[in-house]
Amino acid sequence: MPDGPAEIVVMPFDEIMPAVRDGHIDAGLVIHEARFTYPSYGLNLLTDLGSWWESDTGLPIPLGAIIARRGLDHEAIAGWIRSSLQYAWDHPTDSREYVLDHAQELSPEVAKSHIDLYVNEFSMNLGDDGYAAISALLDRAAAEGLVPAVDPALLR
Repeated sequence: MPDGPAEIVVMPFDEIMPAVRDGHIDAGLVIHEARFTYPSYGLNLLTDLGSWWESDTGLPIPLGAIIARRGLDHEAIAGWIRSSLQYAWDHPTDSREYVLDHAQELSPEVAKSHIDLYVNEFSMNLGDDGYAAISALLDRAAAEGLVPAVDPALLR
């Protein structure tokens, strides 16, 4: 950049698109439902980081995790999560009102797209590709000095 590095402005994700649209900031990194709604603000996509990750690594996007203290019954917790996911997939309309009440974008179509994209088979079972994605992300972050190195065996 001719004027030096960009200034990073931290703000709640639901304020990013209006700030870009209104000229308060030059660009923004959007997450959640905004991935589907940025065009309605008159904004253009520069890079889809999820697509970039998948093409660069050949792995799924490591989006998040459910964590629990070591002393808890992890098998029981995993079973509850699997049961919850299965119930949600078997009864997709049961949580619609709750999801829409807590969504930043109120369109039922956007909420469904968001859920379908992020609640998938990796939510039920990471499998080898899911663990490889997490390991790749942590390895890259450690190489940049952002996190300490992690033994991949500890992830399973």
